[in-house]
Amino acid sequence: MPINDEIKKLREEIDRHNKLYHTEDNPEITDQEFDALYARLKKLEKKLGLIDSSPTSKVGSKPSKNFEKHDHLKPMLSLSNVFNYEEFKKFEERINKRIINEEIIYSVEPKFDGIGISLTYENGNLVRAVTRGDGITGEVVTENIKTIHKIPRKIEQGAPQNIEIRGEIFFRLNDFEKINEQLEIDGSKKFVSPRNAAAGTLRNLDLVTVKQRPLDVFFYGLGGHSLDFNIQSQKEFLKFLEINDFPVNKLVSFGNKEHARESVDQILGSRDSLSYEIDGAVIKVNDFNQQNKLGFVSKAPRWAIAWKFPASEKYSKVTDVLFSVGRTGIVTPYATIEPVLISGANISNVTLHNLDEVKRLGIKVNDTVLVKRAGDVIPQITKVNTEVRDGSEKVVNIPEFCPSCGNPLKEEGPFLRCDAGMKCPAQLLGYFEHFVSRKAMNIDGLGTKIIQHLIDLGYVQEVADLYKLRKFETELKSLEGFGEKSIDNLFDSIESTRSPELETFINALGMPEVGESTASALARHFKSFDTLRLAKHEDLMQIDSIGDVVARNILEFFESDPVGIDNLLQELNINDFVVSELSHLDGKRIVITGSFNEFSREEIKDIIKEKGGIPSSGVSPNTDFVILGENPGSKYKKAMELGIELVTEDKIKKFFKL
Repeated sequence: MPINDEIKKLREEIDRHNKLYHTEDNPEITDQEFDALYARLKKLEKKLGLIDSSPTSKVGSKPSKNFEKHDHLKPMLSLSNVFNYEEFKKFEERINKRIINEEIIYSVEPKFDGIGISLTYENGNLVRAVTRGDGITGEVVTENIKTIHKIPRKIEQGAPQNIEIRGEIFFRLNDFEKINEQLEIDGSKKFVSPRNAAAGTLRNLDLVTVKQRPLDVFFYGLGGHSLDFNIQSQKEFLKFLEINDFPVNKLVSFGNKEHARESVDQILGSRDSLSYEIDGAVIKVNDFNQQNKLGFVSKAPRWAIAWKFPASEKYSKVTDVLFSVGRTGIVTPYATIEPVLISGANISNVTLHNLDEVKRLGIKVNDTVLVKRAGDVIPQITKVNTEVRDGSEKVVNIPEFCPSCGNPLKEEGPFLRCDAGMKCPAQLLGYFEHFVSRKAMNIDGLGTKIIQHLIDLGYVQEVADLYKLRKFETELKSLEGFGEKSIDNLFDSIESTRSPELETFINALGMPEVGESTASALARHFKSFDTLRLAKHEDLMQIDSIGDVVARNILEFFESDPVGIDNLLQELNINDFVVSELSHLDGKRIVITGSFNEFSREEIKDIIKEKGGIPSSGVSPNTDFVILGENPGSKYKKAMELGIELVTEDKIKKFFKL
C-alpha cells in the first residue's frame, strides 16, 4: 500500500477509535492494539511530515452534546508513550539537550485507567468540573462530581484567585463488580470495564443513579491558574493538595532517572495488588520552571511521558474444561482455573470459544496456562506451558450430550449444538434473556438471576407467562430480595410492552439468524405478523436480504413454534407496519457509518425505520444509501467502489425531510 494511503487509513481508524474510547465509552480494541496503530502512524508521519488534522496532534475526541461545554483555562493534553527503558532513555536525552547543567528530578506515579477531570476553583470555591473532552473544550459535570464526597468544595489553605486542579475519576474494582451485579439483577446491560463504568456514570444525566455509584478520584495535575499561585514544583503542588484534603496517590515518588526506572518497576510489581486499575506509570519533570523551558509539542508536554505496561498476564492451572449452552443451542467450552488475581480482578473462568480453539491450544485438564486480560478486561488463555507437564494432565472430554438437558449434540463446523430448543433449561433461560433485552422487548428489572428464580418457582415456563405474573403478586412481594416497589416497577415495565412495533416483536422472537435488520425487512415487506406467519418459502425469498437458509429457518421456527406464539399473541397487540404516505424511503436499504455530532446512530436508525427504510449493517450491491459521518472507515470505501449514493451529516435533515 502506498505510504500516503496507509497514513490516511491509519488516521481515519485512529480517529474512529478515539471517538469510541473518549466520547462513546465503547472501545472496540485493546489499549495495546491502539498503541500499535498509533506508533505505526507516528513512524510514517516522520517520513512525510505532520499535519494539524492528524490524530497524533489531537487529544481525545469531541465532547458529546448531552452536557454544557466549557473551555479549559489551559489545554488538558495527553502524554506521549514509552514502552521500555530504551525509549525512556531517549526521552531523558531529549530533556538533557534542552536543560543543560541542571539537576533533573522526576516524579513517578501510577497511570490510572479512568476519566480525566479538571476542577476550577475561584477564590477557593469549587465552581466547575469539566471532562477532558478534546483537550480544549470539555463537558461540564459539576453536579455529578459533587456526589464524590472526597472532593473538597473549598480550598482552605493557600487558595489563589483561580486554579484548575486535574485528576482521574475511577471505580475501585470491588465497587465495579457490585455495580455490574446490580445491573444484572436489574436486567440492564453490564459495563465492560471499570473505565467504561466511570465514564458512563460521570456522564449520566440521572443524578440519582450517579449518587448510587461510589465514584472515586485521585488528583495529580496543575492546570491554568492566576499569578498569585507561587508553587514551583510537582512535589510542592502535591503537598498543597494533601494539605487541602485532595486525594493524592501514595505511590508517588521523586528522584533521578535511576530512581524513576526503579519506581516504574515497583509500580508494575504492585499492579496486581491494587484495588483499582492502572495501565502504566507517569513520569514528569518535577521543577515547574524546567517544565516551562521544555514546553510542548502539538498534543503533549515535552516534560512528561506515560510508561505503558503490557497487558496483565499470569500463569494458572486448569482445573477443568466445561461446556455452557447458549440461547441458540451453541455449546461453548470454557476452562475453570485456579483463581488468579490479575489487575485486581479474580479470574477463575476463561472462555475457550469453540472446538477449534481447544484443538489449537492443545489444552488439557491440569495444564499450566498463561492467562491474559485483553484490554485489561476480558480474560483469555494465550499459551499452554507444555514444558512443565508431569503426566497428571487429562485430555479434554468433548461431550456427546448437552450438559444442560442431556440431548445428543451435533457438530456444526467448529461448534457443538443442542437442538432441544426450549426443552433445554439453558436455552430457555437464554431465550428469556433475549426476549426482555433492550434491543428486543426492553423489559426493565428482569436480570438473569430473577428470570432463573421465576423459572425455578414455576411462575414462568414460556414468555407469555411474563404477562401473567401479576397473579403471583402476593407471593413475589413476600420473597426475600423482592421489594414491593421493585415488583410494582417490574409489572409496569411488562405492561408497557403489550403493544410492540412489528419489527420489535419479530426481533424479540429470536428466530435463528434474524436480527434487527432482517426483522425490519420482514416487517416492511409483510406489514402484519399474521401475513408473515402465513408466508411460504417463495414469499420470503422475495426479500433481497433473505437467502434460502434464513427462509428455511423462519419456516421451521413457525412450524415448530418453540416459544408458544399463540399464547403470546393472546397477551399482546402487535402494531402493523405503517409507512408514512410522504416517505420516499420505503424499502430502501440504508447503512450508517462513522460518528455524528447532531444525531446518535440509534436516533438515525429509528428515523430510517420510521420512514420505511431498512437499517443495514453491511454495504453490498443491494444497499441504496450510506449515511456518512466522521471517520467512516471501510464501509465508505466500499460504498465509493459500488457507486452508492452518500448522505453526509449536513444533509441528513433534508434527506429524511425532517
